Amino acid sequence: MIDIKNDIDYETEIFSQIEIVGQKISNSSFEHCNFSGCDFSESEFIACRFIECEFKDSNFNVTKLTGSRLLESRFENCKLTGINWTSLSWTGITVSAPMTFESCDLSFSVFHSLSLPGLIITNGKAWNADFEDCDLTHAKFTNTDLKDARFNRTKLNMCDFSEATNYYIDPNSNSMVGASFSFPEVINLLAAFDINVKGPL
Repeated sequence: MIDIKNDIDYETEIFSQIEIVGQKISNSSFEHCNFSGCDFSESEFIACRFIECEFKDSNFNVTKLTGSRLLESRFENCKLTGINWTSLSWTGITVSAPMTFESCDLSFSVFHSLSLPGLIITNGKAWNADFEDCDLTHAKFTNTDLKDARFNRTKLNMCDFSEATNYYIDPNSNSMVGASFSFPEVINLLAAFDINVKGPL
């Protein structure tokens, strides 16, 4: 089993069943690495870099990513609750989809004011997530439960909300040109207008 230590550059490594709970890792770099079944809950990655990494079946509950960078990384079936994504270093990141989340739990995450065009969150859950003031142009939220997620002054142009559920998005306070929604959940967009919808759905 490979240990994760400070100030080390890792490349094409496979990390399986690693447990680093409540610990700090700083100034390490991970490029083209795979993480499977790892537990990083309540830990902190400080000034670390993750480049084209893949994470599966791993726990990042309230993990801190202070000053770290994520480039073209993918998460699948991971618990990512309570993460403040604004604490990462986003300087100079212009790729279309810095992160992909498939079947993940992103509840209580904070993305406030981030520019994340092309972000992919599919087949998962993002309860109480904060997307206010974000640029999420061309993002995908397909089949994602967005209960109590916050969208305000958010750019949602060309976003795909197909099969997404439980969202509340005010068309008056968000930009939504060309966004896609599914019936009957699209009726939620009328909630901001305080009107009554009659007839069968």
